[in-house]
Amino acid sequence: MPDLSSSPEGRALAQRLAEAHRRLVAVDLPDPAGARLYRQFIAVCDAVKVAGADTDVVERRLAAFLAALERAVGRINGYGGRPDNS
Repeated sequence: MPDLSSSPEGRALAQRLAEAHRRLVAVDLPDPAGARLYRQFIAVCDAVKVAGADTDVVERRLAAFLAALERAVGRINGYGGRPDNS
């Protein structure tokens, strides 16, 4: 497993992953959506552990996860997850 924590980029990524996890557990998502997002988050974490992990790939996967989480939260709050709130 690569040691990303030894570089500034790795430490920043670890902090973003920790924040993403805090955001995930802070929301009360219905089972299907919550389970899907949890699996997506685990996949992002697993991507970090791959030998020769590419931080750009992990960053893109993390960004996709965060976007999906925001959409799910928007749907729960009645906004449909769209920027125009329609």
